[in-house]
Amino acid sequence: MIDRIRSMWTLGIETSDRTGAAALLQDGVCVAERQLAKSGRRHAQTLVSEVDSLFRKHDLAPNDCDLVGVSVGPGSFTGLRVGTVFAKTFAYVTGCQVVAVGSLHSLAQGASSQADEIWAIADAQRGELFVGKFTRADDSFMDPIDEIEIQDAISWCQSRSNDELATGTAIDKYEHELQCRILDASLRQPRAEWVARLAERSFQFGQTDDPWTLEPRYIRTSAAEEKWDAKKSKSQN
Repeated sequence: MIDRIRSMWTLGIETSDRTGAAALLQDGVCVAERQLAKSGRRHAQTLVSEVDSLFRKHDLAPNDCDLVGVSVGPGSFTGLRVGTVFAKTFAYVTGCQVVAVGSLHSLAQGASSQADEIWAIADAQRGELFVGKFTRADDSFMDPIDEIEIQDAISWCQSRSNDELATGTAIDKYEHELQCRILDASLRQPRAEWVARLAERSFQFGQTDDPWTLEPRYIRTSAAEEKWDAKKSKSQN
């Protein structure tokens, strides 16, 4: 009698932008991906039900999941909190492994078949961008070249050249300022599948995260936090 080899199931969670998503991979193949509500405020209301629906459709229980990958930022403060809390709780309850994936990293992964190097950008508000540069590794995955930075949006866009390529959610806003090529619109929105694939890659290299200490990577403090800090500083002077 031949033993059946158990499939590996990976759940990908992407809530860094207004169009959140959840994806399910079986042995590295994306079997389903669902979009969440288009408002970051509703991620909390729809994420659990969509994930539950994904598992039910494939006759799976949450405990069948081996790995959950979650986009941890930078991005929407509300969306990142929702996605991260969900992944932490899911990993704790089911006992599966969890891997944090940078939001710009997953955006760059969408260009893995299109370019050897690419810039990934997201709107940091206040006329600024979150910026990261990525290069294709030997296994065709994209790897970060440097740390994510915050740059003045107009200056950064206008300092690009025609031999560079960019992707990301901020392109629609700054497309007319960009002095470089841009990835096709169908490939520059965040996808839960890319989060899941990067999480699987990290897992294969033995890199996982502790659900107790996992936190979003905001890169910068929120406007509300900055106002609070300024108010405290003023009251202490």
